[in-house]
Amino acid sequence: MSEPARAVAVAGLSGRTLRFAEVVPGETGPSLRRLGAADFDFDAERAIFETGNGAALETVAEALVEGLGGTAADTLVLAAHPTVTTSFFSRLPVALAPDVRAGQLRQETALLADLSPTQAVRVRSRSVRVEATPQGDREWVHVVHVDETVHVRLARLAEVLGVGGYDLADSTRAAAAVAGPGASLVVGAFSEHTEVAVARDGVFLFGTHGPSTAPADTAYFALAALQQAGIGAADLAGLRVYGDDATDERLDLTAEFTGAEATWIDPFSSFRRRPEADPAELAAFTPVLGAAL
Repeated sequence: MSEPARAVAVAGLSGRTLRFAEVVPGETGPSLRRLGAADFDFDAERAIFETGNGAALETVAEALVEGLGGTAADTLVLAAHPTVTTSFFSRLPVALAPDVRAGQLRQETALLADLSPTQAVRVRSRSVRVEATPQGDREWVHVVHVDETVHVRLARLAEVLGVGGYDLADSTRAAAAVAGPGASLVVGAFSEHTEVAVARDGVFLFGTHGPSTAPADTAYFALAALQQAGIGAADLAGLRVYGDDATDERLDLTAEFTGAEATWIDPFSSFRRRPEADPAELAAFTPVLGAAL
């Protein structure tokens, strides 16, 4: 008899807010055991991924324990926005030997993260898709990297929560997982950045982000992502949105260029429980719930 699937503990930081969930896989689909959020009087996301404020780290850890303490999960998954990581795609020949492939990804990461030759390069990479080209098949690989000091803080969160380890999940990839059926363009419109994912039937095809929040730039990021994913605007099943700045003013141009009406993404559609809340509040859990799938 096979062992029951383990629970998944997930957390995501966005500015001053921590969101978290405990998800239990099941034969009829995943179910939510716990779900919640905590607000701080400081930028918790920056404290964990950038500044390294020790007191803030312990405060976030305490909030995690309050929300997810006693979890049956053995790993804490942290959903991270691409603005606080080094996140990129690499197109590599499928025929590359594993050690050559790993070396090239480390080299590209070191260059983009501005690391010195003596610094450790810890790479988290996932194959996204294979593309046929005249030069042979190419593998699209999505890479996420954070500094070693960030790994120390993430390990501390896992330690305080009492789980064996941690993992990182990019928020654009997570958004793709809950995008729904068909070809979807998912836009995370935030007050300080834009992030975009393209998915087909919940499968991540491409993601990008940028620091601009101007409507024209939001539309540009979206159209560029569609082009990289090989999806035409006419093929879209929907334009799904989330984020604290997902307003009509911000997204009308994207909707006009794609011919798709912007609607709040529903990250709870794959689960057997949906809280009673405003659609914007539910959409805010997109990175967390998508990272659990």
